[in-house]
Amino acid sequence: MDDQRHDDGRNDTSTEKLPGGGDGPPARPRPRGVSVLFFHRGGIEAMRLDPGQPGMVVGRRAPADLCIPDPVISQPHARFTFLDGYVLVEDLDSTNGTWVNRERIDGPAMLTPGGEAMLGNVSAHVVALGPVATPVLLGEAAFHRELEAELARAQCLNRNFAILAVRPSEAEIARARSGSWAMQLSASLRAVDRVHLCRPDTALILLPEASAEDAARVANAVAYGAGGQGGVRRVGLAVYKKTGSSAQKLVDRAREAAGRATLEHAVVDASTGRRSEGDVDLFDAPIIGASQRELFSKAQRVASARVPVHIKGETGVGKEVLARFLHERGPRAGKPFIAVNCGAIPSNIVERELFGHEKGAFTGADQPKPGYFEAAHEGTLFLDEVGELDPEVQKTLLRTLETRSICRVGATQETKIDVRVISATHRDLEAMVEGGQFRRDLYFRLNTIELEMRPLRERSDEIEAFVERFLRRANHENGRSVRGIAPEAMALLRAYSWPGNVRDLRNAIDHAVVLAEGDQIQLEDLPPSLLAKALPAGAEGAPLAVPPPDLAEKQATGRKLRSERDRTEAQLIKAALQETGGNVTKAAEQLGIPRGTLRHKIKVFGIKLPTR
Repeated sequence: MDDQRHDDGRNDTSTEKLPGGGDGPPARPRPRGVSVLFFHRGGIEAMRLDPGQPGMVVGRRAPADLCIPDPVISQPHARFTFLDGYVLVEDLDSTNGTWVNRERIDGPAMLTPGGEAMLGNVSAHVVALGPVATPVLLGEAAFHRELEAELARAQCLNRNFAILAVRPSEAEIARARSGSWAMQLSASLRAVDRVHLCRPDTALILLPEASAEDAARVANAVAYGAGGQGGVRRVGLAVYKKTGSSAQKLVDRAREAAGRATLEHAVVDASTGRRSEGDVDLFDAPIIGASQRELFSKAQRVASARVPVHIKGETGVGKEVLARFLHERGPRAGKPFIAVNCGAIPSNIVERELFGHEKGAFTGADQPKPGYFEAAHEGTLFLDEVGELDPEVQKTLLRTLETRSICRVGATQETKIDVRVISATHRDLEAMVEGGQFRRDLYFRLNTIELEMRPLRERSDEIEAFVERFLRRANHENGRSVRGIAPEAMALLRAYSWPGNVRDLRNAIDHAVVLAEGDQIQLEDLPPSLLAKALPAGAEGAPLAVPPPDLAEKQATGRKLRSERDRTEAQLIKAALQETGGNVTKAAEQLGIPRGTLRHKIKVFGIKLPTR
C-alpha cells in the first residue's frame, strides 16, 4: 500500500443500513473502487474492492481473503463487498461483533467512502479510489524514499523542508492503538504533504519545500486541528538544515520534540527545545496516566499562584518533575529553577549553602558567596527532602518565608529576595510535627498547597511510556540499538511493585539495554533482583510467575538459537545487498522488511555495504 493514495477524510462519513425501499441512499459520485484500511495493534492491513468483484472475507487466519493477526478478530469475522458505489458489510457470527455507528450489526450494513466500521476494536476505514490528489498515507519504505528524494532536492537547490512528528490528542487516544486517528490529519495539510504512521501513536509528516515559518503554521494547524474530534495533538517540528542535515536525524529530532510537547505548549521546535536531564527526563513532558490526571490538573491551576507548594511522595516517584511542571507553567517560567536536596548537604554547612555567607564568616571563607535563595531570585527554589533540615535551619527558613529576605552567614543586614518555594519529602511531616521533629509553624507555611504523587505501582498505565523514554536514552548513552521489549518482559515490568519507583525502573532498563543480545529486551535481560522479587502490584506475598528453576539452561538454549538465527539472517541480508548493488531501500523491499529495520540489522551485524 506504499503508493496508495487515500481519501482525505472530508468525504461524507455517514453509514446506513441496507435500504429496503423508499428513497435509498443519497445520490453521490460513484468511486471506481475502494480500499478498506484495517488499523490493528500490529499495524495496518489494506484490502482493495473493485466493481464486480466477489465479497472478501476478513478473519484471523486462512482461508480468509485478508488475515489480520489480532486476537479480537474471529475466524471468519466479516465479509466486505463493493456494491453500486458502496461497501456492504456483513458480520459472520464473530465473537466480538462488527459495529457501525456504535451499534453491533445483526444484518447487512452499508458504508459510504469515508465511513468506518469496527471489528471488535479493529478499525476499518473505507477510502475511495479516484483522481483527486490528497495527502498520502505511505508505508515506511515509500515514505523514506520520498524523504530521501526531498533531501536530495533541498541539497541541490538550497531550499528548506520539514518533518513533523505527531502524537494523538486525548480524545484520539482511544483510537491510537489502531492508528486510525492519522486518517484525520490530511484536513490540516497541503496536497503535497505526505503522512506515514510509524507506530499506532505516532505519525510522521513530510512537508516538502516548507520554510521554518510555513512549517510552524502547518504544525499549529495539525496541533489544533482535531476540532470536533476534541483535544490538542502534540507536535514536534524539525526543519532542514536548522535542525539537522540528514533524514534520520530530522526524524529522530522531530520525535524527541513531540515527546516534550504538552497540552499548553503543543508544538515544540526541535532546534530550540531543551535537552532532558535528571532521573526522569526532567525537560520532557510529564507522563500522565489516568490516576495522575487530577493531580496535574490541580497543579496547572496552582502554577500561576505565588503561594508555597509542598509535594508528598515516595522516593523516586518524580517529585522534581512535578516541581518543574509548576515552575514552567507559572509566571516564573524562563527564570532560574534551583533544585536542592536538603538531605544530601552536611548539617554543619546547610545554612550557609541555603542563605550564603560573607567573607570571613568562618575559617576558609575567603570570598563572599550567595546561597541557593539568592541564586533563585525571581525564580523557583525546590527544597527536596525538606524533612531532613535540623531545627535551627528550620527556624531560619521560616523567617525567610515570612519576611521574604535572607541574611547571609556573617552578615549584619538582610537582603530582599523574590523566590517561590516548592518543598518535597518522602517522610510524613504531619507525624514529624506531632513528634516534635519538625516545626508546626514552618509546616503550615510550606504546606499552603499540598500535592501528592502516587507511587509507580499505582500508575501501571504509565510504565510503557517510561520504558520507551528510558530505552531511547539508554541506547544513546551506551551506543546500543535496542528497538523494543518482549511482551513477557513488559508484562513483568507492569506487574512488579517498584519499591524504588521511576528511578528503579530506569535502572532496570539501563541494565537490560546493556545486556540485550538482540533488538528486543527479553525476560532474561532484566536484573536478577527484579526477577527474584517481582510481585504483582498490590499483592501481599503472591509471587509473580517468573522463569522456572531451569532458567539458566533455557537462557543458554535461547542464546544458541538466536546465534544461529542471526547468522542465517546476516547471510540473507548480505545476499540481498549484493543483488541490489548496496541499495538499502531495494534490499528491504526484496527481503520484505521495513527499511529502518534493515538499517538497524546492518549496523548490529556489522555488515559492510558493497561498493557499486
